[in-house]
Amino acid sequence: MSGRRLEQQYLKLLSQFGLLEVATTLQELADQLCCTRRHMRSLLTQMYSLGWINWQAEAGRGRRSYLQLLRNEHQLLSDKADKLLDAGCFSEAIELLGEEKQLIAPLLRAKLGYSIRADHQTLRVPYYRTMPNLYPGTPLRRSELHLVRQIFNGLTRINEEKGEVEADLAHHWRTLEPLHWRFYLRPAVQFHDGRELCAADVVASLTRCAQLPLYSHIGQISQFGTLGVDIQLTEVDNHLPLLLSNIEAMILPADHASRIAFAAKPIGTGPYCVAENDDWHLRLKAFDHYFGLRALLDEVEILMWPELSVSQPLDKQQNHLLKSVTDSAKHTPEISTDTATWLSSSLSDVDYAAGLVAGFTGKPSDVFSEMFLEKGGYFLLCDSRSSFWQGIEQRRWLREKVSPHVLLRQLVEPIRHFWVPTGSLLPTWFHCMMPCNSESPFQLEQNTKPVLRLAYHKQHPEYHMLTVLMANVLALEGVELETVALTYTDWADGNADVDLWLGTVNFAVPEAWNVGCWLLGTPLLRQSISGGDIAQLNDWMTKWRNNTINAEELMRFATTSGWLQPLFHHWMRLKGPEQAKGIHLNNLGWFDFKSTWIEPEL
Repeated sequence: MSGRRLEQQYLKLLSQFGLLEVATTLQELADQLCCTRRHMRSLLTQMYSLGWINWQAEAGRGRRSYLQLLRNEHQLLSDKADKLLDAGCFSEAIELLGEEKQLIAPLLRAKLGYSIRADHQTLRVPYYRTMPNLYPGTPLRRSELHLVRQIFNGLTRINEEKGEVEADLAHHWRTLEPLHWRFYLRPAVQFHDGRELCAADVVASLTRCAQLPLYSHIGQISQFGTLGVDIQLTEVDNHLPLLLSNIEAMILPADHASRIAFAAKPIGTGPYCVAENDDWHLRLKAFDHYFGLRALLDEVEILMWPELSVSQPLDKQQNHLLKSVTDSAKHTPEISTDTATWLSSSLSDVDYAAGLVAGFTGKPSDVFSEMFLEKGGYFLLCDSRSSFWQGIEQRRWLREKVSPHVLLRQLVEPIRHFWVPTGSLLPTWFHCMMPCNSESPFQLEQNTKPVLRLAYHKQHPEYHMLTVLMANVLALEGVELETVALTYTDWADGNADVDLWLGTVNFAVPEAWNVGCWLLGTPLLRQSISGGDIAQLNDWMTKWRNNTINAEELMRFATTSGWLQPLFHHWMRLKGPEQAKGIHLNNLGWFDFKSTWIEPEL
């Protein structure tokens, strides 16, 4: 009998008897389902093996047997969805639940951690939001930057241990002339769909990225033989191999623009390919034909936890923080935290410190596998197009009123130790604004309350908390803070009429290099760090390429002039199961999938 038919028969019995134990006979049950006694006995055997019923048969004329149904309709539905999830059929499970999608969350909780079946190793990680865009060359957030490096390759890559550029898709390169470079491609490299990489793919990819500011000095790209690529520059750039290791220069299939849903399910040449990507999970599978060393983990599944991005208003967090610890313990299902892999970027610090998700993160007092101060941090950016910040005195006023030390005192006490006030975006740098007087940007005699408009990107668990703190501080000055939530693309492109931008950034290895790329390559930063001076920005770009200005000098100008105002470094944490080997926290708050593996239990 098909599974669906057996369910229908079970539901008929459920509508008749409910979940109470009943005394009945095999013949009475057969009459209920309009079948023979022999077939009824087979149905009971199947239902018992699935754990749906208790059946105590009694032999003899006049003797009655005892039946108890153990699953209500919701539980039966959950059981079936659970089996689909075990098989990796997330879409089918969610479709099955239909209007009962709230049942998926507890089922997903049970799938966290790792599994080893027939030597097939899967590691599952919770995360608070979906990741529908994995398209190199578009604005990407921190987690997407990490994932793209698992899916794609560039001509070159960075050795994270040494911080040096090394061969990737190109096995060798050389400078023919100061403005002429040649790269030689590895043979027989395959895309995830089985097609071999060719020079035409590289030409198309680099032609595309040449439209971006950092690559605007790439003049002409041409094919040299079957596996050679020539690059002609308009400006000397001795760091071209380093530049080509950036995410924007990842190599895509030449026809990527015509492929359906490429952003969510891209095709690359990296150690992992995207098997599924939907509203509930992202599943990456090891690519068996990867040209490098085959990944050790067979699958990585990122399970989406949308409710983790919803925080209570700050006043409620403060009033109910201790109570939440007790309440959450009552409602959180029992989960083995020893098998869970958890990242500090998976949820807000408030939710973590309050114990709201202790079921899969462990207690806040637990020791982390790894923990270090992030290479990056939270910041405010004064929009150079706003009339409020045209003088450095006004930008200094903002720094004094919304300084990280003022905000820190208002943070909920249990999370303060995760936040470190800063003067720059790398922990080893320190910058202060140039000494000068401060002056309010608002006219005191105006009749209406002045309003500052601040933009941040959606789906970040800490922004609501920070903007509430800022609003409280500015309200003491008689200023109203109005917030605007944007898509990440609009935020990164600076597409909003606002006065301030709130953001956070993390820099991969080599950190200083990536700081410079971020400042000079991100439209939002480019429009304001120079105060809107395009000539100054172009001069920096030329000096950056010929190595007469470095990232620390660029950051010093942006911060001492008050356009960029760093706020906090954050402590990044990783907790993995003891069985996970080779799992190490990187600068983007994740870990390299291909070098992680699960040691089987004896």
